[in-house]
Amino acid sequence: MVLIFTWVAHSRSAEGVNYLQVFLVVLINAFVFFGYAYITVYLLIPRLLAKRKVFLFIGIFILIGVSLSVLKFVFSDYLFYQAISPEDASLDRTVSLPVLLVNTKDMTFIVALFAIVKYARDHYVVESNIRELQKKGLEAEIKLLEHQMDPHVIFNNFNNLYSISIYKPELLEGTVGRLKSILHYLFQESKREKVLLSEEIQMIENYIGLEKLRFGDRLHINYSLSGNLQGFRIAPLILYPFVENCFVHGAGEDPRKSWINIEVSVSESNLRFYAANSVSRHMGKEKNGEKNSANENSIRRLEIQYPNNHRLTIKDRQTEHIVELNLKL
Repeated sequence: MVLIFTWVAHSRSAEGVNYLQVFLVVLINAFVFFGYAYITVYLLIPRLLAKRKVFLFIGIFILIGVSLSVLKFVFSDYLFYQAISPEDASLDRTVSLPVLLVNTKDMTFIVALFAIVKYARDHYVVESNIRELQKKGLEAEIKLLEHQMDPHVIFNNFNNLYSISIYKPELLEGTVGRLKSILHYLFQESKREKVLLSEEIQMIENYIGLEKLRFGDRLHINYSLSGNLQGFRIAPLILYPFVENCFVHGAGEDPRKSWINIEVSVSESNLRFYAANSVSRHMGKEKNGEKNSANENSIRRLEIQYPNNHRLTIKDRQTEHIVELNLKL
């Protein structure tokens, strides 16, 4: 700003005026103007205005402005005007209180500009720190939610293995293979921030395969997958709990009358997940609270990891439970 105003003042001055002289005059004025800004922003505002001492702030603000205006007139004003417009040097420039107040008013423009820039920068720094703390807090919360989920997932899968070993031992070998894949995904792949969508779907398909082996023809299961999964990534174990919830609460006391429908489709970068299961009339109200609790972790993770990028609908009806998720990958 000093260099810009020096160039303007020099271009308007009389011929033969030394550029360095104009620079020094403008520099002196800059010290006065920016000194006023620094005193106001770093001293008066925090010590007076921030403590709601408004009238005291205004009084001292004007007093300092007038005092600096006197210094400006004493040290540089005559030279300043002579450099810009020599004809003004011959004028009788009487220094009076109104003149000082007008000069103070002119200086407040620089003070205001300085204050805006300073507090805008401070606000940006504070917001950045808040976002960083929120990010760290959310990352810690995600890890906590994942740790809360892991034992539950492991228990249910080993429960499947136990049931199959008793009722269908001939299927044990294939079951162990599927379970091995699930556990590998759970302990290795799911620890990453994002995994391939195809890996998440494979995890779900392995789990559905285990449940099909366990229930056989006693449970009607429909599963469909459409769209191109290649190249897309997703937060691990986001979809799986909704699938697991279908089997935990959807098989019911009498699996022969129970059904589960699961649909996954990908169109461009949009994923649609649909999971629905039957609910027996006499068990519906009793298990409703359990279903809500089972979904809470996934709902919270969606809020943290996909803010404004997902739409989740959960419907609890008398005879069915429906989850529909639209997610932008």
